[in-house]
Amino acid sequence: MKTFSPFSRASLVAVTLLGAFDLTAITARAADEPAIGGILGGPKNPGQVAYVEQAKLMGPGPVSGIPEPILLWPNGAPGAVADANGAFGDEDKPALYIFPAAKGNNTGAAFLVLAGGGFTNRCMDNEGVQIAKFLNRNGMAGFVLRYRIGPNYQRTASQLDAHRAMRYIRAHAAEYGIVPDRLGVIGFSAGSELEGDAFFNNIAEADPTAADPLDRPSARANFAALIYGGRNPQKPADAPPTFMFNTIEDGGHLTPEIQVMNALRTAGVPVEAHFYQVGPHGTSMSPGDPQLGQWPELMVKWLKVGGYVPVNAVAGFKAR
Repeated sequence: MKTFSPFSRASLVAVTLLGAFDLTAITARAADEPAIGGILGGPKNPGQVAYVEQAKLMGPGPVSGIPEPILLWPNGAPGAVADANGAFGDEDKPALYIFPAAKGNNTGAAFLVLAGGGFTNRCMDNEGVQIAKFLNRNGMAGFVLRYRIGPNYQRTASQLDAHRAMRYIRAHAAEYGIVPDRLGVIGFSAGSELEGDAFFNNIAEADPTAADPLDRPSARANFAALIYGGRNPQKPADAPPTFMFNTIEDGGHLTPEIQVMNALRTAGVPVEAHFYQVGPHGTSMSPGDPQLGQWPELMVKWLKVGGYVPVNAVAGFKAR
């Protein structure tokens, strides 16, 4: 089975393809083709159409500037679903794309990055790689997670992947020049919902007796950023300090963020929210926008003022 990277050399092409292809026709045609990217039976919605067509355009092989993925379960993820031929593709193999901070600018802090995509695909460039590179410019490591998505996997699998990823980072903290208690999580849209599931409402504590050494460290986040989305926290006092960004126009995703903000504020958990008046859902970093483009730097300031990230780079940390 041929597998494809989730990154494209022509990421913008996928957007225009939605208007150029008929979903019904593509689904019918793809049902007779081998699974691409782990989507069995062909794409089920426009987002998956874009993903499949993007993968076909790109072809197999590594992409310049993107590190090789580190599999979270090298011997196979729990509950992985094989295709009709018994093969497993990239989408069945949760993995991290690791962007360490430069040695001379390392604060010792890091983020697990959860891209959005409605749990049917992932916006791995504008809500993944570009976020990691922004973090690198500010002295933080970025770990972009390839978590499992539908239709083959339920959100419980995505949550398992997120916990495993956080534990992996903490277990390998020294290797990447990270202070284990300076480890946060940032999620976008569906990624912020996954963040709420895994790090607000179902916190996985350390398990020193676990048979697998990677399951022993805590999966708790020390701080968090919810970008246009979230989950209503069930135990807000246990939630991490949180930064939030959204727009008033994005009402459907703003509502859970307001719930998070009020719950954390009432529980005495540090929280800062920036809700702009105008802007559609999924704006990412909005470089060049005089308003929407402010939130990444505001987040860095919040991290520094709160003491979650030191103002100056930490000497002596080894970045790979």
